[in-house]
Amino acid sequence: MKTYYINIQGIVQGVGFRPFIYRLANELGISGCVKNSSKGVEIEANVDRDELLWLFINKIRREAPLLSHIVDITYEEIEEKHFHDFKILHSEKINDITFVSPDAAICDDCKKELFDTNDRRFYYPFINCTNCGPRYSIIEKIPYDRANTTMKVFEMCDDCKKEYCQPDNRRFHAQPNCCLFCGPDVYMDNFKGVDAMKEASKRIDDGKLLAVKGLGGYHLICDATNNDAVLYLRKCKKRNEKPFAVMIKDVDTLKKYNLNCECVYNRFLNSPEAPIILINWKDHPLSKYINPINDKIGIMLAYTPLHQLILHFTKTDFIVATSGNQKDEPIVIDEVDAEKTLIFVNGGFLHHNRPIYNRVDDSVVAIVENDIYVLRRGRGFAPYPIMLKNNFDKDVLGLGAYMKNSISLGKKNYIFPSQYIGDLDNIKCCEFFKDVVCKLQNLFDADVKVVIRDLHPNYYSSIYAEELNLEVLKLQHHVAHFFSCMAENGIEDSCIGVSFDGLGLGCDKKVWGSEFFIFTNSKIERVFHLKYAKQIGDVTSKKPFLMMLSYLIQYGLLEETNDLLIKKWGMTKSELDFFIKAIENGINTIETSSMGRLFEGVGSILTGRIENEFEGHTAILLESLAEKRLDETNSYQFCFNKGKEIDFGGIISGICKDLLIGLEKEVIAMKFHNSIAELVKEGCEKIRESFGVNKVVLTGGVFQNLLLLSKVMYLLKNKGFNVYVHRKVPPNDGGISLGQVYYYNLKTNLDLPDTFEKFW
Repeated sequence: MKTYYINIQGIVQGVGFRPFIYRLANELGISGCVKNSSKGVEIEANVDRDELLWLFINKIRREAPLLSHIVDITYEEIEEKHFHDFKILHSEKINDITFVSPDAAICDDCKKELFDTNDRRFYYPFINCTNCGPRYSIIEKIPYDRANTTMKVFEMCDDCKKEYCQPDNRRFHAQPNCCLFCGPDVYMDNFKGVDAMKEASKRIDDGKLLAVKGLGGYHLICDATNNDAVLYLRKCKKRNEKPFAVMIKDVDTLKKYNLNCECVYNRFLNSPEAPIILINWKDHPLSKYINPINDKIGIMLAYTPLHQLILHFTKTDFIVATSGNQKDEPIVIDEVDAEKTLIFVNGGFLHHNRPIYNRVDDSVVAIVENDIYVLRRGRGFAPYPIMLKNNFDKDVLGLGAYMKNSISLGKKNYIFPSQYIGDLDNIKCCEFFKDVVCKLQNLFDADVKVVIRDLHPNYYSSIYAEELNLEVLKLQHHVAHFFSCMAENGIEDSCIGVSFDGLGLGCDKKVWGSEFFIFTNSKIERVFHLKYAKQIGDVTSKKPFLMMLSYLIQYGLLEETNDLLIKKWGMTKSELDFFIKAIENGINTIETSSMGRLFEGVGSILTGRIENEFEGHTAILLESLAEKRLDETNSYQFCFNKGKEIDFGGIISGICKDLLIGLEKEVIAMKFHNSIAELVKEGCEKIRESFGVNKVVLTGGVFQNLLLLSKVMYLLKNKGFNVYVHRKVPPNDGGISLGQVYYYNLKTNLDLPDTFEKFW
């Protein structure tokens, strides 16, 4: 008989892992013990032959609980111990990392009990078990025990305690375990429990807008098929065209309306993460105001029992479930703030009394090559880590940038990206940012010694970094994007980075955003970028026509397009002349190579839109136009100059000529997308010829354009490149902090030069 110590790292606590090990050990006739610790799950096992050990470990890997994520399993033979049976021991805390499970959607077993009239949790909106329910949103500190969560205020009744203590029960050590008699409850005005939910559903059917406290914050909810209700919501949110997400009870709802989602959509809609998934849906039964831009509908399943019950009691099959906040502010998480902030709701508030400790927005994903492509990382994904090959020499913190901010913590050989925080342009978002900085460090018991920030000195994250009295490193924005995608894919060297984005301060004090990088032999070089053009301050991101005007001036196309512009943009000649003179005289201008600005500028001239309601608005309109002419294969001309610049004058002049001859704007939009995809392919081929590197990562906010992404991936793979994209964090600025922290890991382990952040 031999005794082995087995250590399992990953998300293995609060997910039913110990009872799973207990049952498996008994099934195989193994004696010993299992416990939670800050090292993960620790097992001591008596086995009489090595084959039994391999079988035990292989079954752990293959049959692990649904919510678990095994990062690593190690084992070693230890001094022989004698066990009579197999026991589950109490948790203990050791100075090491404990992983925290993201919040998980209601499982099928709990869903059955929720609607079973004979079950004691019938219609109970907080039903959960070890396979589902709140995790990250309620945890205050580790280890993950009830006393360390916001559920500590609810003492379990005898029945719940019995379930909690039985190793063979589905609710064994399910920390949020509760029922109607001992757990949280919902209320609305003078209504409580089931009556409150029925009243809320009635008001939704009556066309009212409600604020509903959910898992990680409040949702604003209304009938997604009611034009008046959706328009009222748009007015309240000051959101004219930005699409809303829609919640449904189950996948059968989609089939009922003849939307037969592919199995890949079903798989992710029904997953524990239950994100908002972008699905192309023509002729949908929803209000036309859900998405006035295109046919992409963001759909998620009702992932909490509370949302399940709301949809059970409503007549409508579809509800809008969007973040409960004022425009650009963080999602609201408590009752007092909700009634103070969301004063515009005309249907009332459905509250509950389970406190939310970590506010978490819904995650948003697309499906790219049969796998998820994260666009916003929140519920279901945060704070799951990225595992690295090498350890950090000290705890480090990446503070991200300005827009779509997230932060990331580097500890041991892991990076923990936070949930989506938002744009750091108002007091509430900045307070939320500081709150996450504090809580993420406390949660993982970090002692941060180094912070990494963006080069831009005026971002709030940069200012905050300098106030911490710690060692501060700076990393260029688009290099951070590049390293973010490398980190996800475990790449350490010999890689091409195509980083297309809206803006980021460059090392030459200009605004970058169309970068081709090569990283090899521990050195990085910016090989190509779009030819610089004048951008009028930050206002150009709000007024994309100004960027197109700048291109026309730069390439001498203004005279022939003057009448076209006046007609397209609805301006007088004097108004147009004012902006022309400002650009020509360099008034409040900075040079930019931004690919994001190019997409928005082209979108502006094709659609006639002169303002962006939200980031990338006209770029999305441009993509939507192109999707209507997928059969178009032609493109415009561009050239790689002898230096680093890519001259795109042929693209601009080609677009103008096509507009002047009256070519369909949909065709022009597709030709533009073809041109940029060809530009990426040619740039990567030139770099491969010079450096012999075959790996390419695609990153930056422009690659949220799924049409462009698919075209680029197709062209590069056809040319024999190995192509890597984001899966775990967004390609947009939500991934910046991951790249910042990964840079530090490579800097210390690969001995990058101290001047690397400048790389000239």
